[in-house]
Amino acid sequence: MKTRIENAEELRPVRRRRRALIGSVITALLVLALAAPNVGAGVTRDPISGTASFSDCNGNEGVGALEFAGDLDGCLIFTPRFSECTELLGFALYEERGAETFRGSYLGSTGVFRTTYTLTATYEQGSCEAFDAGNPPYEAQITGGCDHSIRGTRGVFRDLTGNFNIFDVIPEPGVSGAAEFHWAGYIG
Repeated sequence: MKTRIENAEELRPVRRRRRALIGSVITALLVLALAAPNVGAGVTRDPISGTASFSDCNGNEGVGALEFAGDLDGCLIFTPRFSECTELLGFALYEERGAETFRGSYLGSTGVFRTTYTLTATYEQGSCEAFDAGNPPYEAQITGGCDHSIRGTRGVFRDLTGNFNIFDVIPEPGVSGAAEFHWAGYIG
């Protein structure tokens, strides 16, 4: 007869596959929602998309940065302003809001835009204690993504607005955190 602990060990791979499937479905739905052009009041919005990865392109500015490739090429520097982790039934919900500066190119010209962002991610149950201690348990991430509102300030982005979402690509949910990101949205 198997003990309760042995049964739990057998369920761990099933739970990981289920979490990965749920994360994939959520990501697919968000990508489909962003793929539809957003046209209102005669304003044309051009779709934008690409990939990103962690980078040190920020120098000493902000807390961290992502190097963008695709329709936008450059450095997205982020500065969190608020974060909160809540233990829920079966998972931990991490939320973060902050500000960003993007320096790079679009359509072959350079410029700067600013964003405000909201990040939402789920982690394995019990992860909030590590966040509270200042040691984010990235390897325990299950899903994640963030929404960014664009306000153009200089160069090619001057007076442009838009929005994009970044989707965390997690190789093995609950085992390794995101190292690669996909992003999609619009600008105009």
